Amino acid sequence: MTSWNDCTLGDVLTLQRGFDLPIQERMPGQFPVIASTGPVGTHNEAQVSGPGVVIGRSGSIGGGQYIITDFWPLNTTLWVSDFKENNRRFCYYLLKSIDFLQFNVGSGVPTLNRNHVHPLAVRLPDRTSQDGIASVLGALDDKIELNRRMNETLEALVRAIFKDWFVDFGPTRAKMEGRAPYLAQDIWSLFPDRLDEEGKPEGWDFGTLGDVAEQVGESVQPEALDPGTPYVGLEHMPRKSIALSEWEGAGKVTSGKLTFRKGDFLFGKLRPYFHKVGIAPLDGICSTDIVVLNARERKAAAFVLACISQDEFVAFTDRTSDGTKMPRTSWGRMERYRLCLPSESALEAFNACVEPLLDRIMSNIHESRALAVTRDFLLPKLMSGEVRVEDAAKHIGKAT
Repeated sequence: MTSWNDCTLGDVLTLQRGFDLPIQERMPGQFPVIASTGPVGTHNEAQVSGPGVVIGRSGSIGGGQYIITDFWPLNTTLWVSDFKENNRRFCYYLLKSIDFLQFNVGSGVPTLNRNHVHPLAVRLPDRTSQDGIASVLGALDDKIELNRRMNETLEALVRAIFKDWFVDFGPTRAKMEGRAPYLAQDIWSLFPDRLDEEGKPEGWDFGTLGDVAEQVGESVQPEALDPGTPYVGLEHMPRKSIALSEWEGAGKVTSGKLTFRKGDFLFGKLRPYFHKVGIAPLDGICSTDIVVLNARERKAAAFVLACISQDEFVAFTDRTSDGTKMPRTSWGRMERYRLCLPSESALEAFNACVEPLLDRIMSNIHESRALAVTRDFLLPKLMSGEVRVEDAAKHIGKAT
């Protein structure tokens, strides 16, 4: 039987403001630098030993981040300096269950004062129940994190194959040097035996992105939208990842947007967001600050996606952008990107090789969304004692 005690948040844990670390002072290292919205880089030193818990103090209030490794919390955060012998991961879920916006003391920028939240009344279960709650909810978050890491690996593989085949021309160079084949023979035979005078595989052509891709998507006004239509803004798109896993309903949309279809590619066209490139996991609408594009033919789809997610393409959009206050690119500029166009057979082979990886990425996205729904459903019920740990564990067993 769970034993619950009425106490204050300050009785459970102690929050402390983070530490200054300007970008120019950050050194290459392994320790994550944590801002109010999440990791924003790394540093060669850590201020806090992990596992630790952080919430947003300024700019973005509350939320909650559970960091396994040692880390550096920035001064826009509050981190737990003393867990007072409570389960650390339980404390993370406790903080996630609290609406800290009610404590906002900022006039312009949302701000949280730790001295105002320590007296907040909370209910604390015994340590055994804390461990159970943390285990149940943690199983869901661990699976979500596993999917994220898997997607990261799959995406890196897609990029590596594209670069080897169509940028470095690895198979052709290997043939020229007399090295043994490192691809299946049916694929190996698709690559020319030598480079021509222009430095590309013989028989392949130089062209532009516009030769294989086109801008798609149509303008739509808010009054024509169902409130439940998935909406993607730049804020939903992860940086340097094609795994677009966040979106919201279009109920609050007040201006014209662009439509996209499942499998279309979204590219953030404002300079701070140039490396926001994603594959749409469903039909929806997006901000007009996003370019919607796709391949002219399905056999080139994976080729186009891999191309526009390469660092070299992002750098090109940066160099050719216009505007002073908010530089931006456009499809008119993007389509002029010069690239080597392979033979149709090599293009089809790449698509056949990579498409299953992209399908797995999208499958992981939808699974993680479902797991997050389950977690968010159970979180307040477990924290209030409405649902027992044993019953929640059974529910999670069905979800996973």
